[in-house]
Amino acid sequence: MKKRIVAILMAAAMASAMITACGSEETQTTSEESTDSESGSESTEGDYQYVSAADAVSAAKEGGTHVLDVREWNNYVSGRVVNSEWCPIFPLEDDSLVETMTAYAEENFGDDEDIYIICNSGQRGAQKATGVLEDAGIDASRIYTVEGGAEALAEESGTLTTNRTEDSIEWQYVSGAEAVEAVGNEDIQILDVRDDDTYAQGHLEGSLQCNLKEIEDADAQTALYEMATSEMDPEKPVYLLCYSGNNCAKTGISVLKDAGYDVSNLYIIENGAKDADVAAAFVTE
Repeated sequence: MKKRIVAILMAAAMASAMITACGSEETQTTSEESTDSESGSESTEGDYQYVSAADAVSAAKEGGTHVLDVREWNNYVSGRVVNSEWCPIFPLEDDSLVETMTAYAEENFGDDEDIYIICNSGQRGAQKATGVLEDAGIDASRIYTVEGGAEALAEESGTLTTNRTEDSIEWQYVSGAEAVEAVGNEDIQILDVRDDDTYAQGHLEGSLQCNLKEIEDADAQTALYEMATSEMDPEKPVYLLCYSGNNCAKTGISVLKDAGYDVSNLYIIENGAKDADVAAAFVTE
């Protein structure tokens, strides 16, 4: 259940030794909270809204809510909520991420849907992201922190996964004939996500390749993310070829989406390598 938590004024230190010890714990907590509030671009009101981990997962499954994961890639790719969006605010000292999140908010949060923020523990990252979103013009009443962050989500069985095939993406397809026709077209990128040996046995000429055979492997997803951000052009359409036009290609599209690609430019080659036109056009060079 959503709840609003406001800053609580700390009481004066007690006199006895036992009470002094308790007071020390409170002082440490206050210090940590103070450090959080000084991490930059956080909500200046000290007034954050929270939602439980279980409710965040339900909201992501049902749709109608932006579940925004702001962790670093390595943490996010190792276990994410299905249908969550990724825009990192970590490392917190990287000011360029503020600009990136501001642009992301302006492009994606123009609706009236609530935003549930996932960070590592539901503290500093979510606080900074809240401030960035508010500075970007997002109404504070729409912004919630997932209480306990990824640590709390990890305690909910099955909530963090590396399986991307259940993401609510409107998968788009091109026929095998259209894919073959695109060979040699510099304005279209063909990405083969089959394993290395299978690719070597036959592939579309000029296609890029990244092995996503193990679709739930975080390292494989990271390899594609790195390729997408260093070797590919996010402005050009991508045709993805897998074994049968299903899970490997869907995983690839989900990763490319995280890499900043517009899903309206991403297409699965229908039936994959099983398509007769595709198979007939394979080369082995």
